[in-house]
Amino acid sequence: MTTDLRNIVICPSCGTENIEGSDACERCTMDLSGIDVPESVQVVSESDLNVSISAVRMTRPRTVAPMQTVRDAVLEMKGDPTGAVVVVDSGKVVGIFTDRDVLKKAAARLAVLDDPVAYYMTADPVVLREDDTMAFALNKMGDGGFRHIPVVRDGELVGMITVRDIMSWVLGRYFRLRESRATVRAAG
Repeated sequence: MTTDLRNIVICPSCGTENIEGSDACERCTMDLSGIDVPESVQVVSESDLNVSISAVRMTRPRTVAPMQTVRDAVLEMKGDPTGAVVVVDSGKVVGIFTDRDVLKKAAARLAVLDDPVAYYMTADPVVLREDDTMAFALNKMGDGGFRHIPVVRDGELVGMITVRDIMSWVLGRYFRLRESRATVRAAG
């Protein structure tokens, strides 16, 4: 029988094997609380997350009016890789209709294709202001399980931020950071 060393922490004082997560050594009671804590790697600095979401290349949202049909909304989504349309009434965001709404609320019954999208949209969606920070946007997406959030300026729709937009931004920052560090090392 082999011991899985990934779940063992060896006490630096007495050499006793302890279960990972133990706060103190079973033999000598040495404090082990900081020993098995993995080092964190910070891909994006805190200051990067304080950048406003307007720094991200946002998706230009497709829009429909509340009384347009589900069919119209689906046709709009079909031509857009984001899988969502923002429902706008008199310039104000009143809802969002996503591929999830199609699957959960409309797909089982073809008759709904001719109903107004207002019946099946997510009404009063969470929106972001263009001066909200990346940290705030990530928190909203994570807490709400959202993949698309409309972005407004003075209540008017100006864009939509998607998980893909944020990932592109993060990866762009990460690889730019890695390239600049490699250049500094090569020059040094």
